[in-house]
Amino acid sequence: MITLGALVVVLIVGIALLPGGKGGTNAASGSAPAAAGAGAGGQSLSGSGTGGRPAGLRLVDGVPIGYTNSREGAVAAAVNYELARSSVAYLTDGQVRERILKAIMTSEAAPSQLKEDNDAAAKLASAFGLTVEGSGQLIARASPLGSRVASYSPQVATVSVWMCGVVGVASANAPLPVSASWSTYTLVLIWQNGDWKVSSITAANGPTPLQTTGQKPTPVDVFSSTNRDFDAPPYVG
Repeated sequence: MITLGALVVVLIVGIALLPGGKGGTNAASGSAPAAAGAGAGGQSLSGSGTGGRPAGLRLVDGVPIGYTNSREGAVAAAVNYELARSSVAYLTDGQVRERILKAIMTSEAAPSQLKEDNDAAAKLASAFGLTVEGSGQLIARASPLGSRVASYSPQVATVSVWMCGVVGVASANAPLPVSASWSTYTLVLIWQNGDWKVSSITAANGPTPLQTTGQKPTPVDVFSSTNRDFDAPPYVG
């Protein structure tokens, strides 16, 4: 298990996404729900399948909740919840983080996960030299590569999600470069209050491919413009 407290140590060697912690496990619902087009850090929310399409879709900070009580619904929930936890808003805004965790996790697991994620986000900001004013320079992108259902019942499901991610600050003066990572997250989901809720998340590095093309890292100004011009991958379901 990779705890969130170890995030910064891993970040220094290029890991991008928030790992899960003991507690159980893109944009802004306390005031008004996000538009139904918000993806994980991008501008579009389009389904990549119909089996797990939320019944009566509801958004919390752009994150879809309200999944079907089915195998497909559990997979869609697991993938989308990890996408949500890798967004810039989640990493930089404590209020967004709290609202999302309360929406996606069981009532028992949410408090400890919030504490751990808050601590990790603070360490991330320190590692990247982020300030409140400069948080807009943070690049945080993630995309699922695949999923596997280890077990399923209408009450409990265990789903693993293989993901790649990119994280860094679009500044030539950043203490750490924009880096890529590959991780596998295993989520235990409980059917609670009419939706799939996360009760625990564990994470492992990889599988990580070998970079064989000889490509050089892209300059930070290109990263910055690309991050601005390209929508993030849409949520699934």
